[in-house]
Amino acid sequence: MAAQPHPIAFVDESWLQQRGSPGAYLMAAVIIDQDDVAPAIAAANAAAAGHSYHSSELYHRGHVGTIEAMLDVVDEHAGWSVVSAQVPLDNGRQALAPDNPQNMRGHLEDQREYARQMSLERLLRYLNTQRVQDVYLESRASMREWQEARDAGSRLPATDRTDIRAYRRLLDQNAINHRMRLVHVKDRSHAGLWMADAVAWSAGRAIRADEPQWFNRIADVATVLEATTGAELRLNERGAAPPEGERDPHNLSQSAQAMSSPTLYSASPELHQSGAILQSLIAQADQARTPASDQLTRQVLGYVQHIAERVEQLSKTVNQMLPPAAATPNPPAAPRPRPDLHDEVQPANQPDIAE
Repeated sequence: MAAQPHPIAFVDESWLQQRGSPGAYLMAAVIIDQDDVAPAIAAANAAAAGHSYHSSELYHRGHVGTIEAMLDVVDEHAGWSVVSAQVPLDNGRQALAPDNPQNMRGHLEDQREYARQMSLERLLRYLNTQRVQDVYLESRASMREWQEARDAGSRLPATDRTDIRAYRRLLDQNAINHRMRLVHVKDRSHAGLWMADAVAWSAGRAIRADEPQWFNRIADVATVLEATTGAELRLNERGAAPPEGERDPHNLSQSAQAMSSPTLYSASPELHQSGAILQSLIAQADQARTPASDQLTRQVLGYVQHIAERVEQLSKTVNQMLPPAAATPNPPAAPRPRPDLHDEVQPANQPDIAE
């Protein structure tokens, strides 16, 4: 009996990193059986209508229908999708943001890189349980960096080596099987990456703007995992309707115009207000990362506080039911001795007693 071919996974990322926001990093993978890869690629190309695909650009240009078509391809052809979420965005050292603006870029890049490696490791662990063989991940290196790597006799640019180190670390720990391969793709026009881009964007849109309607299109075939612990998280579904009307670069619907504001994605100096979905994910992630003993202690303290509040409330109720206490009369003053009754007679001295 021939061995069943292993699935293939396509991976892309998304993140929220704005002033005043706790931030989030998402890495999404679309898992497709090998026999279904060719039909899925063909369907993705058809959804893109022969153009290069990038969800954020399409959204800002008003091509929401193209994004929805790509998500429908994922829903129809993907065996499963998974999103590894690092919330809040953290650099792992609890370092404060630098006061010097010149050091801010390095601080932000450090945050994203730490979150990327945590999310990638969690994703690879999960994909290993799904018996995935090849994991295709877009290279972050430019063509110039690839050329410099080739000139130096290196197989990979320095930008992508951190991903390989995370992959090899899991291999050394026997956390993943050696059948799995991590492949960096230089070509952004790979249709498999378009599907992963759509999943990452839809999850990112939910946490950026409390708009889960696009992620809901694939919610039946998707899982969100906390990057540190692997605990499953749930996106809060509001059931908001997608924008209606004609959508193209020259004719945006009114609702699409309202949601196409670039301020949702820009790193403007204005404070970003965290939405309910992001806050919910952070609360779920914090609970997942809390050790069991600490969680039990918090529960006990919560019960004690609840009992104390009930006792205080009962005491107030009893005090309201009791009649006001009558004023207590002052005790009578003790009689004073009369000086005219004293004879001023001193007692006689006692005689000495001889031994």
